[in-house]
Amino acid sequence: MKDNLEDEIIKEADISLKKYSNKNVSSSVERNKKLAGKFEEEAKKAKKKNKNKLYNVLIALFAAVFLFSAGYIGLYYYRTYKNEKNYKKLRGMVVSVDEENPPDDAIVSEVEEPEQNTSADNTESKKLVVKKLFADVDGVKVQYKFKDIYTENKDFIGWLKIEGTNIDYPVMLTPEDEQYYLRRDFNGDYSIAGTLFVDTSSDVKRPSDNIIIYGHHMKTKTMFRELVDYEDEDFYEKHKYITFDTIYGDNTYEVIAAFKTNIKDKDDTSFKYYNFFWAASEEDFDYYVDNVRYLTNYNIAESAKYGDKLLTLSTCSYHTDNGRFVVVAKKIK
Repeated sequence: MKDNLEDEIIKEADISLKKYSNKNVSSSVERNKKLAGKFEEEAKKAKKKNKNKLYNVLIALFAAVFLFSAGYIGLYYYRTYKNEKNYKKLRGMVVSVDEENPPDDAIVSEVEEPEQNTSADNTESKKLVVKKLFADVDGVKVQYKFKDIYTENKDFIGWLKIEGTNIDYPVMLTPEDEQYYLRRDFNGDYSIAGTLFVDTSSDVKRPSDNIIIYGHHMKTKTMFRELVDYEDEDFYEKHKYITFDTIYGDNTYEVIAAFKTNIKDKDDTSFKYYNFFWAASEEDFDYYVDNVRYLTNYNIAESAKYGDKLLTLSTCSYHTDNGRFVVVAKKIK
């Protein structure tokens, strides 16, 4: 009887244990499901949050790039505007004078100048005696009309103008540092546009057989940007003449060539327009003229002969690495 009682107790205990175990297992599975669901929900939220963070970072990055670009462009145009405003002021400083009734402080000089025919086959030139007005500025004799500009900055050597374009600027010459005005305005302050300047191998006073002037190709259509328009023959037809009036005298040139090229390696033996200043011989002069005309992609009737004086204008061109666009003109008066 005792054994039966023990068996009964064990059986009931086993049943109770199974019930307890099943209940706990079911409860544990339910809790794990809920916990897994919670983790999954939190993971989704975290993923969404991280995705939103990434979007926010990208938006902030794009906004920063846009603002920087807009600021840079704005600054670029503001500096250009400031430079052009300064050049407008300088244009107003060119003194208008009546040569028949010169100012009291003017030095009147009679200068003999050649009367040149614009035809390339002309072999004779007559001499004309013309009256010129000069001023003494700290011991330097300069054209009277430029006396105020020269007083402002003695690096000033002349004024370049192409009628019908924005090219209407002072030109600087600094023998000790040719590229001083590469990134400086007329006053010597930093300027991305710089100021037109003469190659120091040129001689403006004598002058040399060729004078080279450099200027930047600005996106704002200022400085030498419009030189590249000479690639179009129609533009050339409307803008054949260039004036380069220096502190020593006035000069008018006629375009004979306009072309694309590039700066060559030092050991490159091909034609380099930027190395010609003085003609050692007639052949030397003709070599330069023939090459610049050959590189021009349309026909220009006017040419130049040995003894003519040339003006070469050079700016950057983006058709190739170290690209340049060049306009060459001969002096006609």
